[in-house]
Amino acid sequence: MENHKDIKSLLLQEQWEACFYQIIEQYTERLLPVAFGVVKDVDLAQDCLQNAFISIWKNLHTFKGDSTLFTWCYTIVRNQAIKELQREKKFRNHELTDYLHPAADDGLHWDAARIESELAKAMDRLPEKQRLVFELRYDQDMPFAQISELTGTSIGALKANYHHAKLKIQEILKVELNLP
Repeated sequence: MENHKDIKSLLLQEQWEACFYQIIEQYTERLLPVAFGVVKDVDLAQDCLQNAFISIWKNLHTFKGDSTLFTWCYTIVRNQAIKELQREKKFRNHELTDYLHPAADDGLHWDAARIESELAKAMDRLPEKQRLVFELRYDQDMPFAQISELTGTSIGALKANYHHAKLKIQEILKVELNLP
């Protein structure tokens, strides 16, 4: 925890370069899986993280402290990964052959890219707290106790946010994928 206090004091003293160095040192190992969880490719995830760090550096002076610094960085990395994934899909020449089929053949077929895209859109429609909890729990498989420590929210509230996020995502996906 002492390291986190160092970052806070560096922010308060507006020592941007030292603060940025500490962000890289302390958060890289935790942020790389965030990018990988979206793009599913190690090299692309590393590129996303590099681009996100550029964005973090450019915007560090605008950090208001409304959330934890890690949460702010996490959001930037996730958004960068989604942007990169969308860019990659535009330039992809081949079609995905991995299809999901419902148990009954009712003519509904979705490719993995569409499902992933619809899930990302559904997550973007969640309130910020629910989206963060869902991403950390679902994408990162982070225990509620660790999420609680990270966000400063009780485990009970986190479980409630996660439950509501799952229900909302299910409803959105039912509509978007024309599910019964």
